[in-house]
Amino acid sequence: MKQSVFVISIFFMLITQSLVAGGLKFHGSAKNSIYSFESNEMHTKIYQYARFNVATANNRINLNASMRALTDANQSLKSDQRFKMYSLRLQFKNLLKNRLNFSLGRQFLHPGTVLGALDGVNGNLSISKHFSLQFYSGVESNFQKSFKVYEMKDSFVNGGVFQIGRMFSSKVQFLYLRKENENNVFWHLTGANFYSSLLPKTRLRVQAHYDLENQRMHRLLISVRNPWSKKFLTTVEFKSQYPQVYANSYFTIFEPRAYTQYRVGAAWQLFSGYYLDGQFQFVNFEKDSANRFFLTLQSGNGSVGFVYESGYAGDQLGLMFDYAWEFMENFVASVYMDYSKYRIEEVYEYENQLANAARLSYRLNRHFAVDVEYQWLTNRFKKQDSRFLNHISYLW
Repeated sequence: MKQSVFVISIFFMLITQSLVAGGLKFHGSAKNSIYSFESNEMHTKIYQYARFNVATANNRINLNASMRALTDANQSLKSDQRFKMYSLRLQFKNLLKNRLNFSLGRQFLHPGTVLGALDGVNGNLSISKHFSLQFYSGVESNFQKSFKVYEMKDSFVNGGVFQIGRMFSSKVQFLYLRKENENNVFWHLTGANFYSSLLPKTRLRVQAHYDLENQRMHRLLISVRNPWSKKFLTTVEFKSQYPQVYANSYFTIFEPRAYTQYRVGAAWQLFSGYYLDGQFQFVNFEKDSANRFFLTLQSGNGSVGFVYESGYAGDQLGLMFDYAWEFMENFVASVYMDYSKYRIEEVYEYENQLANAARLSYRLNRHFAVDVEYQWLTNRFKKQDSRFLNHISYLW
Protein backbone atom coordinates (compact mmCIF):
# COMPACT_ATOMS: atom_id res chain seq x y z
CA MET A 1 0.00 0.00 0.00
CA LYS A 2 2.75 2.46 0.96
CA GLN A 3 4.57 1.61 -2.25
CA SER A 4 1.51 2.32 -4.41
CA VAL A 5 0.94 5.68 -2.71
CA PHE A 6 4.61 6.57 -3.26
CA VAL A 7 4.42 5.62 -6.96
CA ILE A 8 1.22 7.68 -7.45
CA SER A 9 2.80 10.69 -5.74
CA ILE A 10 5.94 10.47 -7.89
CA PHE A 11 3.74 10.18 -11.00
CA PHE A 12 1.83 13.38 -10.21
CA MET A 13 5.06 15.21 -9.37
CA LEU A 14 6.55 14.29 -12.76
CA ILE A 15 3.31 15.23 -14.57
CA THR A 16 3.27 18.60 -12.76
CA GLN A 17 6.84 19.40 -13.80
CA SER A 18 6.20 18.48 -17.45
CA LEU A 19 3.01 20.55 -17.66
CA VAL A 20 4.63 23.58 -16.04
CA ALA A 21 7.51 23.27 -18.50
CA GLY A 22 4.94 23.26 -21.30
CA GLY A 23 3.34 26.52 -20.12
CA LEU A 24 0.36 24.92 -18.36
CA LYS A 25 -0.68 25.28 -14.70
CA PHE A 26 -1.44 22.00 -12.96
CA HIS A 27 -2.82 21.83 -9.41
CA GLY A 28 -4.66 19.18 -7.48
CA SER A 29 -4.58 16.53 -4.79
CA ALA A 30 -4.39 12.74 -4.47
CA LYS A 31 -5.53 10.91 -1.36
CA ASN A 32 -5.41 7.29 -0.28
CA SER A 33 -7.84 6.28 2.48
CA ILE A 34 -8.26 3.04 4.43
CA TYR A 35 -11.57 2.48 6.22
CA SER A 36 -11.92 -0.54 8.53
CA PHE A 37 -15.01 -1.61 10.47
CA GLU A 38 -16.63 -4.72 11.83
CA SER A 39 -20.19 -5.98 11.34
CA ASN A 40 -20.56 -9.76 11.15
CA GLU A 41 -16.92 -9.85 10.09
CA MET A 42 -14.05 -7.44 9.66
CA HIS A 43 -14.26 -5.20 6.57
CA THR A 44 -11.54 -3.10 4.99
CA LYS A 45 -12.21 -0.64 2.19
CA ILE A 46 -9.50 1.25 0.34
CA TYR A 47 -10.35 4.52 -1.39
CA GLN A 48 -8.25 6.53 -3.84
CA TYR A 49 -9.35 10.09 -4.53
CA ALA A 50 -7.94 12.43 -7.14
CA ARG A 51 -8.75 16.06 -7.92
CA PHE A 52 -6.91 18.23 -10.40
CA ASN A 53 -7.13 21.38 -12.46
CA VAL A 54 -5.12 21.98 -15.64
CA ALA A 55 -5.18 25.49 -17.09
CA THR A 56 -3.44 27.49 -19.75
CA ALA A 57 -1.09 30.27 -18.69
CA ASN A 58 -3.77 32.93 -19.29
CA ASN A 59 -6.41 30.74 -17.54
CA ARG A 60 -8.78 30.92 -20.52
CA ILE A 61 -8.99 27.15 -20.92
CA ASN A 62 -9.02 24.76 -17.99
CA LEU A 63 -9.90 21.17 -17.28
CA ASN A 64 -10.87 20.08 -13.77
CA ALA A 65 -11.91 16.71 -12.42
CA SER A 66 -12.80 14.94 -9.20
CA MET A 67 -12.91 11.13 -9.08
CA ARG A 68 -12.73 8.15 -6.75
CA ALA A 69 -11.73 4.47 -6.92
CA LEU A 70 -12.75 1.87 -4.33
CA THR A 71 -11.29 -1.55 -3.48
CA ASP A 72 -13.06 -3.82 -1.00
CA ALA A 73 -10.63 -6.27 0.57
CA ASN A 74 -13.49 -8.66 1.40
CA GLN A 75 -15.36 -8.85 -1.88
CA SER A 76 -15.20 -7.93 -5.55
CA LEU A 77 -17.21 -4.94 -6.74
CA LYS A 78 -18.84 -4.01 -10.01
CA SER A 79 -17.27 -1.14 -11.93
CA ASP A 80 -20.24 1.12 -11.09
CA GLN A 81 -19.46 0.64 -7.42
CA ARG A 82 -15.67 0.86 -7.74
CA PHE A 83 -15.27 3.99 -9.83
CA LYS A 84 -17.02 7.33 -9.41
CA MET A 85 -16.66 10.54 -11.38
CA TYR A 86 -17.98 13.47 -9.35
CA SER A 87 -17.00 16.09 -11.91
CA LEU A 88 -15.15 16.35 -15.21
CA ARG A 89 -15.44 19.75 -16.84
CA LEU A 90 -13.66 21.47 -19.73
CA GLN A 91 -14.14 25.23 -19.43
CA PHE A 92 -13.49 28.07 -21.88
CA LYS A 93 -13.39 31.61 -20.46
CA ASN A 94 -13.55 35.11 -21.90
CA LEU A 95 -14.70 34.18 -25.39
CA LEU A 96 -16.37 36.70 -27.74
CA LYS A 97 -14.40 39.64 -26.37
CA ASN A 98 -14.71 38.51 -22.75
CA ARG A 99 -18.49 38.08 -22.97
CA LEU A 100 -18.88 34.29 -22.94
CA ASN A 101 -17.83 31.54 -20.51
CA PHE A 102 -18.61 28.04 -21.69
CA SER A 103 -18.14 24.61 -20.05
CA LEU A 104 -18.69 21.04 -21.20
CA GLY A 105 -18.87 17.83 -19.13
CA ARG A 106 -20.07 16.72 -15.71
CA GLN A 107 -20.65 19.72 -13.49
CA PHE A 108 -22.73 20.85 -10.52
CA LEU A 109 -25.23 23.62 -11.23
CA HIS A 110 -27.61 25.70 -9.16
CA PRO A 111 -29.22 27.94 -11.82
CA GLY A 112 -31.44 29.94 -9.51
CA THR A 113 -33.13 26.76 -8.27
CA VAL A 114 -32.18 23.22 -7.24
CA LEU A 115 -30.74 21.18 -10.12
CA GLY A 116 -27.67 19.18 -9.04
CA ALA A 117 -25.16 17.50 -11.34
CA LEU A 118 -25.49 17.74 -15.12
CA ASP A 119 -23.70 15.92 -17.93
CA GLY A 120 -23.86 18.50 -20.67
CA VAL A 121 -23.12 22.11 -21.54
CA ASN A 122 -23.40 25.28 -19.51
CA GLY A 123 -22.79 28.80 -20.75
CA ASN A 124 -22.84 32.32 -19.34
CA LEU A 125 -23.20 35.20 -21.79
CA SER A 126 -22.73 38.81 -20.73
CA ILE A 127 -25.08 40.77 -23.01
CA SER A 128 -24.30 44.18 -21.54
CA LYS A 129 -23.34 45.80 -18.25
CA HIS A 130 -26.75 45.04 -16.73
CA PHE A 131 -27.96 41.97 -18.64
CA SER A 132 -26.65 38.40 -18.76
CA LEU A 133 -27.91 34.98 -19.80
CA GLN A 134 -27.11 31.51 -18.50
CA PHE A 135 -28.10 28.50 -20.61
CA TYR A 136 -27.60 24.78 -20.04
CA SER A 137 -28.64 21.49 -21.60
CA GLY A 138 -27.78 17.81 -21.19
CA VAL A 139 -28.77 14.84 -19.07
CA GLU A 140 -28.95 14.40 -15.33
CA SER A 141 -25.71 12.90 -14.02
CA ASN A 142 -25.68 9.25 -13.11
CA PHE A 143 -27.28 8.80 -9.68
CA GLN A 144 -24.32 6.71 -8.44
CA LYS A 145 -21.86 9.15 -10.06
CA SER A 146 -20.39 6.29 -12.10
CA PHE A 147 -18.61 6.86 -15.43
CA LYS A 148 -21.83 5.98 -17.28
CA VAL A 149 -23.84 8.76 -18.92
CA TYR A 150 -27.61 8.57 -19.21
CA GLU A 151 -29.22 8.70 -22.62
CA MET A 152 -31.30 11.71 -23.63
CA LYS A 153 -34.49 9.63 -23.56
CA ASP A 154 -33.87 8.72 -19.91
CA SER A 155 -33.25 12.08 -18.26
CA PHE A 156 -33.06 15.15 -20.49
CA VAL A 157 -32.49 18.55 -18.83
CA ASN A 158 -32.54 22.05 -20.28
CA GLY A 159 -33.13 25.57 -19.04
CA GLY A 160 -31.72 29.00 -18.49
CA VAL A 161 -31.55 32.13 -16.38
CA PHE A 162 -31.90 35.71 -17.60
CA GLN A 163 -30.41 38.19 -15.14
CA ILE A 164 -30.76 41.94 -14.72
CA GLY A 165 -28.12 43.19 -12.30
CA ARG A 166 -25.93 46.01 -11.05
CA MET A 167 -28.92 48.33 -10.73
CA PHE A 168 -29.84 50.06 -7.45
CA SER A 169 -27.79 47.50 -5.46
CA SER A 170 -30.17 44.81 -6.69
CA LYS A 171 -30.50 42.02 -9.23
CA VAL A 172 -33.41 40.04 -10.69
CA GLN A 173 -33.30 36.56 -12.23
CA PHE A 174 -35.93 34.96 -14.46
CA LEU A 175 -35.50 31.20 -14.71
CA TYR A 176 -36.78 28.19 -16.61
CA LEU A 177 -36.04 24.51 -15.94
CA ARG A 178 -37.39 21.33 -17.53
CA LYS A 179 -36.33 17.75 -16.74
CA GLU A 180 -38.01 14.79 -18.44
CA ASN A 181 -37.63 11.37 -20.00
CA GLU A 182 -39.50 9.87 -22.93
CA ASN A 183 -42.51 9.04 -20.72
CA ASN A 184 -42.78 11.72 -18.04
CA VAL A 185 -41.96 15.31 -17.15
CA PHE A 186 -40.33 15.35 -13.70
CA TRP A 187 -39.60 19.05 -13.16
CA HIS A 188 -41.04 21.92 -15.19
CA LEU A 189 -40.41 25.16 -13.34
CA THR A 190 -40.37 28.86 -14.05
CA GLY A 191 -40.09 31.84 -11.76
CA ALA A 192 -38.06 34.77 -10.53
CA ASN A 193 -35.45 35.56 -7.87
CA PHE A 194 -34.86 39.01 -6.43
CA TYR A 195 -31.83 40.04 -4.37
CA SER A 196 -31.31 43.53 -2.96
CA SER A 197 -29.21 45.47 -0.46
CA LEU A 198 -30.76 48.81 -1.39
CA LEU A 199 -32.28 49.40 2.05
CA PRO A 200 -29.77 50.34 4.78
CA LYS A 201 -28.48 47.36 6.79
CA THR A 202 -30.86 45.04 4.95
CA ARG A 203 -30.24 42.14 2.57
CA LEU A 204 -33.45 40.99 0.97
CA ARG A 205 -33.93 37.71 -0.91
CA VAL A 206 -37.19 36.71 -2.61
CA GLN A 207 -37.75 33.56 -4.69
CA ALA A 208 -41.07 32.73 -6.38
CA HIS A 209 -41.14 29.55 -8.52
CA TYR A 210 -44.16 28.07 -10.29
CA ASP A 211 -44.66 24.40 -11.26
CA LEU A 212 -45.93 24.41 -14.86
CA GLU A 213 -46.49 20.64 -14.93
CA ASN A 214 -48.75 20.51 -11.85
CA GLN A 215 -50.02 24.10 -12.19
CA ARG A 216 -49.26 25.15 -8.64
CA MET A 217 -46.86 27.36 -6.70
CA HIS A 218 -43.68 25.35 -6.17
CA ARG A 219 -41.61 27.62 -3.92
CA LEU A 220 -42.00 30.97 -2.22
CA LEU A 221 -39.13 32.28 -0.13
CA ILE A 222 -38.82 35.67 1.58
CA SER A 223 -35.67 36.23 3.63
CA VAL A 224 -34.50 39.41 5.33
CA ARG A 225 -31.02 39.58 6.83
CA ASN A 226 -29.96 42.61 8.88
CA PRO A 227 -26.29 43.10 9.82
CA TRP A 228 -26.96 45.72 12.50
CA SER A 229 -23.28 46.01 13.34
CA LYS A 230 -19.99 44.19 12.78
CA LYS A 231 -20.83 41.96 15.74
CA PHE A 232 -24.56 41.32 15.47
CA LEU A 233 -26.98 40.28 12.72
CA THR A 234 -30.51 38.84 12.54
CA THR A 235 -32.41 36.78 9.96
CA VAL A 236 -36.16 36.44 9.43
CA GLU A 237 -37.39 34.00 6.80
CA PHE A 238 -40.61 32.55 5.39
CA LYS A 239 -40.60 29.56 3.04
CA SER A 240 -43.42 27.58 1.45
CA GLN A 241 -42.37 24.74 -0.85
CA TYR A 242 -43.11 21.36 -2.38
CA PRO A 243 -40.25 18.84 -2.11
CA GLN A 244 -38.14 18.73 -5.28
CA VAL A 245 -37.40 15.00 -5.56
CA TYR A 246 -34.88 13.54 -8.02
CA ALA A 247 -36.41 11.43 -10.79
CA ASN A 248 -34.63 8.22 -9.77
CA SER A 249 -34.98 8.73 -6.01
CA TYR A 250 -36.69 6.26 -3.67
CA PHE A 251 -38.93 9.11 -2.48
CA THR A 252 -40.79 9.26 -5.80
CA ILE A 253 -43.11 6.55 -4.39
CA PHE A 254 -44.56 9.16 -2.02
CA GLU A 255 -46.99 11.88 -2.99
CA PRO A 256 -45.24 15.24 -2.53
CA ARG A 257 -46.91 17.56 -0.05
CA ALA A 258 -46.10 21.20 0.58
CA TYR A 259 -44.72 22.47 3.87
CA THR A 260 -44.35 25.98 5.30
CA GLN A 261 -41.41 27.07 7.41
CA TYR A 262 -40.94 30.19 9.53
CA ARG A 263 -37.39 30.86 10.70
CA VAL A 264 -35.79 33.50 12.92
CA GLY A 265 -32.10 33.57 13.73
CA ALA A 266 -29.35 35.71 15.19
CA ALA A 267 -25.55 35.66 15.25
CA TRP A 268 -23.51 37.58 17.78
CA GLN A 269 -19.77 38.00 18.18
CA LEU A 270 -19.34 37.78 21.95
CA PHE A 271 -15.68 38.80 21.81
CA SER A 272 -12.74 38.31 19.49
CA GLY A 273 -12.86 34.85 17.93
CA TYR A 274 -16.05 33.65 19.69
CA TYR A 275 -19.49 33.61 18.11
CA LEU A 276 -22.97 32.64 19.31
CA ASP A 277 -25.44 31.51 16.65
CA GLY A 278 -29.07 30.59 17.34
CA GLN A 279 -32.22 29.98 15.33
CA PHE A 280 -35.79 28.82 15.78
CA GLN A 281 -37.87 27.13 13.09
CA PHE A 282 -41.59 26.43 13.03
CA VAL A 283 -42.55 23.97 10.28
CA ASN A 284 -46.19 23.58 9.31
CA PHE A 285 -47.33 20.50 7.37
CA GLU A 286 -50.75 19.72 5.94
CA LYS A 287 -52.24 18.59 9.25
CA ASP A 288 -49.36 18.78 11.73
CA SER A 289 -46.48 20.99 12.79
CA ALA A 290 -42.96 20.78 14.23
CA ASN A 291 -40.54 22.99 16.15
CA ARG A 292 -36.76 23.17 15.90
CA PHE A 293 -34.29 25.14 17.98
CA PHE A 294 -30.52 25.33 17.36
CA LEU A 295 -27.84 27.04 19.43
CA THR A 296 -24.10 27.00 18.71
CA LEU A 297 -21.09 28.57 20.40
CA GLN A 298 -18.04 28.45 18.14
CA SER A 299 -14.47 29.66 17.91
CA GLY A 300 -11.54 29.07 15.60
CA ASN A 301 -10.74 25.81 17.41
CA GLY A 302 -14.19 24.21 17.69
CA SER A 303 -17.79 24.51 18.74
CA VAL A 304 -20.46 23.39 21.20
CA GLY A 305 -23.98 22.90 19.88
CA PHE A 306 -27.47 22.17 21.15
CA VAL A 307 -30.53 21.07 19.17
CA TYR A 308 -34.12 20.56 20.28
CA GLU A 309 -36.91 19.24 18.03
CA SER A 310 -40.52 18.39 18.79
CA GLY A 311 -43.75 17.72 16.94
CA TYR A 312 -44.57 15.90 13.73
CA ALA A 313 -40.92 15.55 12.63
CA GLY A 314 -40.11 13.66 15.84
CA ASP A 315 -38.71 14.58 19.24
CA GLN A 316 -34.99 15.03 19.78
CA LEU A 317 -32.59 16.52 22.27
CA GLY A 318 -29.04 16.68 20.96
CA LEU A 319 -25.62 17.91 22.07
CA MET A 320 -22.57 18.29 19.83
CA PHE A 321 -18.96 19.12 20.62
CA ASP A 322 -15.83 19.36 18.47
CA TYR A 323 -12.41 20.76 19.21
CA ALA A 324 -9.04 20.87 17.42
CA TRP A 325 -5.68 21.64 19.06
CA GLU A 326 -2.26 22.09 17.46
CA PHE A 327 -0.24 20.68 20.35
CA MET A 328 3.00 20.61 18.35
CA GLU A 329 4.14 22.20 15.10
CA ASN A 330 2.30 20.49 12.20
CA PHE A 331 0.52 18.12 14.65
CA VAL A 332 -3.21 18.66 15.24
CA ALA A 333 -5.39 16.56 17.55
CA SER A 334 -9.16 16.81 17.32
CA VAL A 335 -12.18 15.22 19.00
CA TYR A 336 -15.85 15.10 18.07
CA MET A 337 -18.84 14.00 20.18
CA ASP A 338 -22.52 13.84 19.24
CA TYR A 339 -25.24 12.72 21.67
CA SER A 340 -28.95 12.59 20.92
CA LYS A 341 -32.02 11.36 22.74
CA TYR A 342 -34.88 10.90 20.29
CA ARG A 343 -38.11 9.21 19.34
CA ILE A 344 -39.83 9.11 15.97
CA GLU A 345 -43.41 9.15 17.30
CA GLU A 346 -45.00 9.69 20.70
CA VAL A 347 -46.03 6.01 20.95
CA TYR A 348 -42.36 4.98 21.02
CA GLU A 349 -39.89 5.13 23.89
CA TYR A 350 -36.93 7.48 23.72
CA GLU A 351 -33.71 6.06 22.26
CA ASN A 352 -30.15 7.16 22.99
CA GLN A 353 -27.38 7.54 20.44
CA LEU A 354 -23.77 8.51 20.98
CA ALA A 355 -21.16 9.01 18.24
CA ASN A 356 -17.52 9.91 18.90
CA ALA A 357 -14.36 10.41 16.89
CA ALA A 358 -10.73 11.20 17.69
CA ARG A 359 -8.27 12.29 15.01
CA LEU A 360 -4.55 12.97 14.79
CA SER A 361 -3.27 14.93 11.78
CA TYR A 362 0.31 15.53 10.70
CA ARG A 363 1.38 17.91 7.93
CA LEU A 364 4.81 16.74 6.78
CA ASN A 365 5.23 19.73 4.44
CA ARG A 366 3.15 21.79 2.03
CA HIS A 367 2.58 18.68 -0.12
CA PHE A 368 2.11 15.68 2.20
CA ALA A 369 -0.35 15.13 5.05
CA VAL A 370 -1.36 12.09 7.12
CA ASP A 371 -4.56 11.64 9.16
CA VAL A 372 -5.53 8.84 11.52
CA GLU A 373 -9.04 8.69 13.01
CA TYR A 374 -10.80 6.32 15.39
CA GLN A 375 -14.61 6.34 15.49
CA TRP A 376 -16.97 4.60 17.87
CA LEU A 377 -20.71 4.83 18.44
CA THR A 378 -23.60 3.18 20.25
CA ASN A 379 -27.28 3.19 19.28
CA ARG A 380 -30.44 1.08 19.36
CA PHE A 381 -29.00 -1.36 16.82
CA LYS A 382 -25.49 -1.78 18.21
CA LYS A 383 -24.13 -1.59 21.72
CA GLN A 384 -20.77 -0.61 20.27
CA ASP A 385 -19.48 0.03 16.75
CA SER A 386 -15.81 0.87 16.22
CA ARG A 387 -14.20 2.07 13.00
CA PHE A 388 -10.73 3.11 11.85
CA LEU A 389 -9.97 5.65 9.14
CA ASN A 390 -6.62 6.66 7.65
CA HIS A 391 -5.78 9.29 5.01
CA ILE A 392 -2.50 9.89 3.16
CA SER A 393 -2.75 13.03 1.01
CA TYR A 394 -0.52 14.68 -1.56
CA LEU A 395 -1.25 18.23 -2.74
CA TRP A 396 0.42 20.14 -5.54
